[in-house]
Amino acid sequence: MKILMDDPDVGKIRRGISLSLLKAILTPKSGFSLRSDKRYSLILYNHIRKFFRGDGRGVFTSLFAPTELIYAFGLIPFSLEMFAGIAAVIGIVPAFLGRSDALWMSTDLCSFHRAYMGIANAGVLPEPAFLLATSHTCDGTFKSFSFVSDCFKKPLLLLNTPYEDTDEAVRYLAEQLFQAKESIEEITGKKLRDEDLERAFYYSNRARELLAQINELRKESPPVVYGEDFMKLILAWGSLFGHKKGVRLFEGYLDELTRLRGEGRNRVRAERRILWLHLNPFFDKSLIRYLERELKAVVVFEEVNQVFWEELDVKNPWESLARRLLSNFWVGTAKRRLGKIVKMVEDYSVDGVIHFSHWGCRQSNGSVRLIKDTVQGLGVPFLNLDGDCIEERNISDGQLRTRIDGFMELMR
Repeated sequence: MKILMDDPDVGKIRRGISLSLLKAILTPKSGFSLRSDKRYSLILYNHIRKFFRGDGRGVFTSLFAPTELIYAFGLIPFSLEMFAGIAAVIGIVPAFLGRSDALWMSTDLCSFHRAYMGIANAGVLPEPAFLLATSHTCDGTFKSFSFVSDCFKKPLLLLNTPYEDTDEAVRYLAEQLFQAKESIEEITGKKLRDEDLERAFYYSNRARELLAQINELRKESPPVVYGEDFMKLILAWGSLFGHKKGVRLFEGYLDELTRLRGEGRNRVRAERRILWLHLNPFFDKSLIRYLERELKAVVVFEEVNQVFWEELDVKNPWESLARRLLSNFWVGTAKRRLGKIVKMVEDYSVDGVIHFSHWGCRQSNGSVRLIKDTVQGLGVPFLNLDGDCIEERNISDGQLRTRIDGFMELMR
């Protein structure tokens, strides 16, 4: 990747990224323990490859932007946070973070944002038709997406998500979504057809239903899969809801989980059940594997994989999408998130809770003390790990393992 950056031919860099991703998927070291996990990686690879064709149908989106609206117009959503995470998986993030440093971007910003701003500035991404972002869950999204918008000279459609989930907030956000639809029609010169929106809603609702069934199966004991196999599903949020490939993905996971449960084969030794809060390091699996394979503390569920919204209603599309956005557990005060955590602790019968405090993530890390007090009030041990999801300089594997060892002693 360094060679490509030294000779910044855009076409070469795009091909290099695509080949690096394919190599990471196909190499025996990938360590896929589930067939559906490999399918997931191939779906993401094909999604990225389609976007990199640069045919003008790509749309840069933030993590929880309503991708159903993008698919309904026949466009391709491309989550910048998702791509930053994938860039970490295939080991090309340092070059782009270095570019952000050279642009004097503050190093206390979220490294996801710094990474994709560096990627955008490097000119290695195809031009999008426009950008669509929400003001939740990251308070830096508006600034970082504005920077990317300036890089490509493309319009930014920002949905200002209210702080509280009220009827007035729903109406306010629904009006913004309708206006975004009209803006997309103006940008693309294409009118939104009811049948296209209905199809996108159908695929989204079906994917939601399948994910809810998967989550129910994971409540059972003993677990039949490791949490490692599900922790990267967060990357699907910015690209798969509203399209049939998202349905195929979750169908694959559900079928495989059901089969493994039916066979009664317990390939997973779980002496402790862990609830994982926030995200995890994408660039290195060793920490999670140490926790699950060596210490036998299996992550039975992850906060980010909750189904927190109701089915979308095509008869009231804008209000329905608004309610989906506002029902996110990261919208509003920490009280909503704490309530969800308490329910997950009970539903998944966990023995301990781990919160990974990603560098620069103010919306999540700011409530760690409240989470700790709440979890310990339930009589459940709590561990906060400081680190970084995509930048190796902000994480010390040895120190994290030492803290996890102490946490295991506490659970015993």
